[in-house]
Amino acid sequence: MDMLLLFLIIIAFLILLFSVVFYYSRKVEKLNRRILEIEAENERVINEKALQIAQSFFSQWVQENTEQLKVQIENALRQEYEAKLKEWKINVETQIRKDAISKSINTLLGKVGEEFAPVLLSNKYGVSLKDFRHLGSPVDFIAFKGLSDENEEGEIIFIEIKTGKNPYLTGREKKVMESIMKGNVRYEVVSLGDLLGEIKEKISGEIEKMDFRKNNE
Repeated sequence: MDMLLLFLIIIAFLILLFSVVFYYSRKVEKLNRRILEIEAENERVINEKALQIAQSFFSQWVQENTEQLKVQIENALRQEYEAKLKEWKINVETQIRKDAISKSINTLLGKVGEEFAPVLLSNKYGVSLKDFRHLGSPVDFIAFKGLSDENEEGEIIFIEIKTGKNPYLTGREKKVMESIMKGNVRYEVVSLGDLLGEIKEKISGEIEKMDFRKNNE
């Protein structure tokens, strides 16, 4: 009986001890969990505070340095713009000079060509330089081939000078060309005395028709 009672007491003590240990282990576990929660909360609060402080410092720094940064950015942009503008001007001016020189040369060659066309055309058509006559409109030149050479058969050549790559005739120039090509060309000798006589006869006839008696009345 004593042994059984002792055994029961030991069993009861062990159960009690286990219960106490289990109870306090749970308490310790809850306490540790609470400590972790508090630490996490404190860390979050600290991080938020640190972030707020950092943002405050950054805002203050931006306010203090905004004008300086603005000036630096404007200067950098201005320098880049001026450099590009200078490069563009150089390129454009170079191209303009080239175009101007090219146009001037073309204009000069065109004028030279028009002025010295008889020299260039003399060999081509076998016409003496003395036999060219400049009109300008509606044709540039009339060449009287053989005019200076009594032994050469005469020929009259109407010449229109074009300086462009694609010669284009105006309406009047086409009309002259078509008339010549169709043979609608003739040569007439007119007496100035006869013309003046015809005009005098017309004036005399008009005077005869006038009734001066009505004016006198």
